[in-house]
Amino acid sequence: MLEVGSRGDALLAALLAVKNTPRTGWMLRGVPAAIAETIAAHMAESAILALVIADGLRMRGIDISPEESAAIALVHDVSEGFLGDIVKRAVDEIGREAKERAELRVASQEFGEDSILYNLLKHYVEQDSAEALVAKVAEQLSTMLQALRYRQDGYPVEEILCNIYGAVKRTVQADEALRVALENVLEDLFGKAFRETDKACKTYKKDRE
Repeated sequence: MLEVGSRGDALLAALLAVKNTPRTGWMLRGVPAAIAETIAAHMAESAILALVIADGLRMRGIDISPEESAAIALVHDVSEGFLGDIVKRAVDEIGREAKERAELRVASQEFGEDSILYNLLKHYVEQDSAEALVAKVAEQLSTMLQALRYRQDGYPVEEILCNIYGAVKRTVQADEALRVALENVLEDLFGKAFRETDKACKTYKKDRE
């Protein structure tokens, strides 16, 4: 069992790290570290997106907690405060399951398995609820929206944009019970961004042929 002080120290260290660590994928595409989105900024945007998406689902009759969805999204990258930002290329090499096991193990070691941080992260990794699914969609959507912003600023982030666009669509389709309502909520809230992304990715694909 970890001492309370030890957990507090771990939390403060993680918070400082995620506030100050730029997301590596952006820098690999030429975005300067000084303006690259931090892990904490990504987590915060993900949480707000999860809140409004889940609320949209609730208004459509889906039994879901917007607050829990937002909480899961808010902590989904907390282990990166100890592991650093692991880019997609690295995940492809080591396997997503290995990455997720490492994140849960670190959260267990630093915060304890009885902590809210560990349990929220566990829900996210296991994708065992509607709230966890919405948190995952929100996290992916946050990355997609940030890629659109960087693309508008002239940075070559099309690969990230198109990869995450495909990931959003796969996640939405993962739960047949939620799929239609979730598609409707996303269209109502972010239809313009999805259409812009779709157009950009078709151009990107054509240019690579």
